[in-house]
Amino acid sequence: MMVGKIDRLPYCATSLVALLTPGIAAAQDAGDLAHPSDVVVTAQRREQSVVDVPLTVNVLSGADLTKRSATSLQDIADNVPGLDVFSQGGGKQLIQIRGINSLRGTSSLVGIYLDETPLTGSQDGFYPVYADAGTLDLARVEVLKGPQGTLFGEGAMSGVIRYVTNDPKLDRIGGTVDYSIFATDGGSASAQVKAALNLPLSDTLAVRFAGEYQGNGGWLKNVGTGAKNVNSNQIYDGRVKLLWQPNSRLRVVGMIDIRHNNEDSPSYANILPYEDGLYRHAIDPYGRTSGVSELDLYSLRIEYDLGFAELMSNTARSRRYSNSNLDQIYYATDDPAAPITLEIANTRYLNKQSITSQELRLTSKGDGPLKWVVGGIYKDDDLLRHFLDGAELLYPPSTTVTILEEPIRTTSQSWAIYGDASYTLFRRLELGGGVRYSHDNRSFTDGDLPPLSGTFARVTYRAFVKYDIARDANLYFNVGNGFRSGGFNAVVNPAFPPPLTYAPERSMAYEAGFKATLLDGKLGVNLAAFQQYYRGQVYDRVVLTPVFLQYTANGGNTRIRGVEWQLTANPARALKLSASGTVMGSVFIASSPEAEVDFPPGTSPLALPKYSIQLAASYAFNWSAAIPGFIDLDFNHKDKLVGGQGVTRIVTGPQSFLGASLGATIEGFEMAIFARNLLNEHSPYYPTLGGIGGVPRPRQIGFRIGKAF
Repeated sequence: MMVGKIDRLPYCATSLVALLTPGIAAAQDAGDLAHPSDVVVTAQRREQSVVDVPLTVNVLSGADLTKRSATSLQDIADNVPGLDVFSQGGGKQLIQIRGINSLRGTSSLVGIYLDETPLTGSQDGFYPVYADAGTLDLARVEVLKGPQGTLFGEGAMSGVIRYVTNDPKLDRIGGTVDYSIFATDGGSASAQVKAALNLPLSDTLAVRFAGEYQGNGGWLKNVGTGAKNVNSNQIYDGRVKLLWQPNSRLRVVGMIDIRHNNEDSPSYANILPYEDGLYRHAIDPYGRTSGVSELDLYSLRIEYDLGFAELMSNTARSRRYSNSNLDQIYYATDDPAAPITLEIANTRYLNKQSITSQELRLTSKGDGPLKWVVGGIYKDDDLLRHFLDGAELLYPPSTTVTILEEPIRTTSQSWAIYGDASYTLFRRLELGGGVRYSHDNRSFTDGDLPPLSGTFARVTYRAFVKYDIARDANLYFNVGNGFRSGGFNAVVNPAFPPPLTYAPERSMAYEAGFKATLLDGKLGVNLAAFQQYYRGQVYDRVVLTPVFLQYTANGGNTRIRGVEWQLTANPARALKLSASGTVMGSVFIASSPEAEVDFPPGTSPLALPKYSIQLAASYAFNWSAAIPGFIDLDFNHKDKLVGGQGVTRIVTGPQSFLGASLGATIEGFEMAIFARNLLNEHSPYYPTLGGIGGVPRPRQIGFRIGKAF
């Protein structure tokens, strides 16, 4: 048992050997392995086998996430090809799918949903980040690739991530509990606990409680004060779901989910100039670094069976609040006496957002050749951001400039209507498509400056063809588009005003794929080739004369091409293997009509890995006749990322992560020794021009115990 603080856990090759000896392949009990064609998803707003969905969908079950000790979207991304997540600490993160990304813009590029509720909307145009919904009591996570503008609308132009939580059940009392403790190389000890309880209250009423606490020790050093392990954090997450089902036709599910993250300091490090393994943190001993990040959600979902179709209504309100303190100095070396390049000191930065949404959807039922869905959604979004204490910029040798910023508010009242349908011919050929009209009224207010407002509207569509070449094997081709609303620039200097608006960004994608479940479920194949266009990507535009002017502007058009694969195999009853990966590249191809920022032809403005690969193996065995065991291995490697503009090019990576778990089930308790980041990867997640980047947690070794009842 590990008790108290563990200051450092040195790496030892013999400990890894001891950890992995009782079996060399990895895994879980064959009874837990679902036939690939039995994996049900709702990627097209109706329940389907994942093999039948004519687009790339990656699925991780809640059981898989628990076995891999996954606690965040960062952990999920390590097992999903084409999904890159760059943690920013404090429950905040950057997300990109198949390379589409931008550090500017006033709404999301990736749609995030918790059950039927959208968590994404307006973003901070200065440095947009996505909330981390965690992994508490999940049935599964679905990652939908490519634009999802038809079924999920504005802000889903690169894809959608859906967290599907467990609903209450009327027929049983049950639950789970899971506890883990682990040490971080060079840092403090951490402990995490999760629990869920399902209680039927009557024949028609049931409630499900779920809760989580994480006490994560830090590992970064404040070289100004000498303090160690300054970036610790505590996460509290609680959820209550109530089910009322008075008859076979009506289901009503209410949910409250409260997730708070308190951090002593964000997991940022100074990475300019980047030196392998040399990270600095806050320097100013008087600067505050603590912060909070909160996400509260309230929703009511009503489902009614009309016989020919199911009517769904989802009413939701979410509140997101973050208050981040940042105090950083760039040094050329670890020596505080070295010349300072730039200091950003004593900055307290607040984001406060509320989203109210109402969606109605009618989905056809039955096994007939025609399947359809029609719906509409209204969303009211209000985002406030504010430098509460201003920002003090120190330029050597002694010049001080103080920036005091008034509150900036972005509001959006949007609505959309959509329809999607497919028809099966000759029992093998399926043709389908859909269309959506989105209408977004946005406003922008920067302190006492004149407010700006505008409307961004667009029609998005998709079309696909799927041909079943055999049972559980098909070929498909789809095309679809997506968009992200434009935004506004504040007129700080009326004598030299920037353009008042920048145009919406757009994406268009083409994908051809092959999906199959072969050899009686022992082999699963998911192959896809894609080409997509990212038009009008937004950037910072900087004009130095006759005055300094910084504003957001559109760039030109970029083409992204790639191949993605996911293979699973069960060569023996107790052995499961999987391999997945992506090879892709991007190139700047042309100027768009609204472009103010262009790149040399043949270069790429996107920071994306040219390739990535994920390998996993799991093996079930018996320690004794009464004690089953398992061993899991997972490996993730991605190529370097190159970011920046013009002559300023910043390179991070490549990155390699190795995890392992060795366990046994004794008297119904599953116990495991686990390790994450065994290779001790420390390269920054993302190449930022600001020089402050999120970095991964170093090597971790720990113990987990859990029980389902």
